[in-house]
Amino acid sequence: MTSRTCLRVIPIGLALIAGLSAGPLQAQSRAALAEAPTPAPYAAAIDHARMIVTAIMEESGTPGMSVAVGIDGSIVWSQGFGYADVENRTPVWEQTKFRIGSVSKPVTAAAVALLVEQGKLDLDAPVQGYVPSFPEKRWPVTTRQLAGHLSGMRHYNGEEFLSSRRYETVMEGLEIFQDDTLLFRPGERFSYSSYAWNLISAIVEGASGEDFLTYMEENVFDPLGMRQTVAGHTDSIIPHRTRFYHRNGDGYVLNAPFVDNSYKWAGGGFLSTPEDLVRFGMAHLDGSFLKPETIEMLWASQRTNAGEATEYGIGWSVVTEDGEVRLASHGGGSIGGTTFLLVLPEQKAVIAIVGNMSQAPTGPTPSRLILDAFLDPASLSQDVPAAALDIAGSFACTAKVGDREVGKAELKVSGGPGNYWGRLAWANGTEDRLLYANTRPGETEILAVDENGALTSATFTRLEGEELTGWWMVGDGRGDLACTRN
Repeated sequence: MTSRTCLRVIPIGLALIAGLSAGPLQAQSRAALAEAPTPAPYAAAIDHARMIVTAIMEESGTPGMSVAVGIDGSIVWSQGFGYADVENRTPVWEQTKFRIGSVSKPVTAAAVALLVEQGKLDLDAPVQGYVPSFPEKRWPVTTRQLAGHLSGMRHYNGEEFLSSRRYETVMEGLEIFQDDTLLFRPGERFSYSSYAWNLISAIVEGASGEDFLTYMEENVFDPLGMRQTVAGHTDSIIPHRTRFYHRNGDGYVLNAPFVDNSYKWAGGGFLSTPEDLVRFGMAHLDGSFLKPETIEMLWASQRTNAGEATEYGIGWSVVTEDGEVRLASHGGGSIGGTTFLLVLPEQKAVIAIVGNMSQAPTGPTPSRLILDAFLDPASLSQDVPAAALDIAGSFACTAKVGDREVGKAELKVSGGPGNYWGRLAWANGTEDRLLYANTRPGETEILAVDENGALTSATFTRLEGEELTGWWMVGDGRGDLACTRN
């Protein structure tokens, strides 16, 4: 029998790499090899962020991650963690390039926006005006509908996501789906499609008269200083490219299957770094790259034919309150990589997190928790208020979204304010370890991590008799949390 050397997700405090006797994978920094003290005002926020990243890496077995944060137009923190190449013990640095998956879509949306500003692209014209060879469908399809996942274009079928074929041109990559019928009349409903964005890359070529990758490099990457952002060509020598990993059903981390993403540069084929992605996000906040009205167009939620908001604009997921965009983001999942990019326009804040494993936990929860810490470092104080909300004990909890119950959990907390530990056991069998607790006047926040590295945040605001109430956040979801002491 042939043996295979691989990683195993093992308990905290043990080595992550089989055969090593050291502790968890250590963070790497260009400025220092250890976690050197960081000057105010972000020292507490950086310590908090390192704690979160290290915990989710340990629990999920992710070999390498990298994070960058931008505030008011400047990158205030950037750091790599773990290994870009496990076998050769190559650390992740700030320059390490990761697969960013569908974060390639908002990056490509910038090219679309530039062409609109230049009067070269009409978002509401049929796509054949720019790609004459693309077969006409039962109904006309526009670039705006493609960009908002309203076109009826299909997504991946079967194992297409695992394609290892090299496509020499954007037009050649359209052959995969161009003869397929639309799933529904455009505008009827939201249906996510990476192939729709592959067609957009051909539209960029038709509207600009240039090769798609050349246009991206000359008009997006170079002007924004995105020196580490490139197409993930499998036949090229790309400096600082990470290796790619996945975790199997037995909890072992293995080399990811070989894939060639040349059929979908715009839909999910770029490599980048968190620093480049933060620069990209910040360029949407200062008016130096795109006009304010163009940003408004990109971040305006599209609507179905029935008028229902999709919370997706042109290449961006958006959250709008009182007519203002509060949040613009996009996630990316690849074979051997995940990415999350989050922009808070009002706070002029951006974060990007990348990982080099399929399903690495880089989503909205860690992104928002880290970014919130940078926006309000004082909230991380471990000073216990005089009238602390003490949540020690055992509670039966119910999580709701509105009036709908979405989960039940057993919360067991020991210790006291400023020194809690415990677990959150959900009815579906998931068990989260209490990672962090912070007591502030009138509320106590806990952060728990499960064996996949996913985070649950709960903030309790009221304890009256045996009843403990507050709110929860997991991924994109949030709602009320009501607990009764056992």
